[in-house]
Amino acid sequence: MKGYTLTPSKEDYLKAMLELSGKGDIRSIDIADALGVTKASVSCMMNRLKDEGYITKEKYGTVALTDKGFEVAANVRRRYGLLKTFLMTVLGVDATTASDDACRIEHVISSESLARMDEHLNCL
Repeated sequence: MKGYTLTPSKEDYLKAMLELSGKGDIRSIDIADALGVTKASVSCMMNRLKDEGYITKEKYGTVALTDKGFEVAANVRRRYGLLKTFLMTVLGVDATTASDDACRIEHVISSESLARMDEHLNCL
């Protein structure tokens, strides 16, 4: 079986799909709008994510997260939320900066650091 690397870009797509799934069917144009990318970029990434088992995709239809894709997306969303909350609550960073920084940090933070942040926030 092939080994696949979960890149920050793939994580961003999966997280966007999770957020869009609450609004109904997910279409490529919705993903493109959410991420500020072209439909061609979305199409290319959807093929990769399908090949790697993160989504299901109809030829000209909607896309959906598989259980594997949902798990990754939920984890990324959790990391993002925890980071944003920590930056705003503990460090006093404004919401826009905290959101931008959390989006970048969510891909590289260690589980140990994330766990410590979570513990710290639960003690507040």
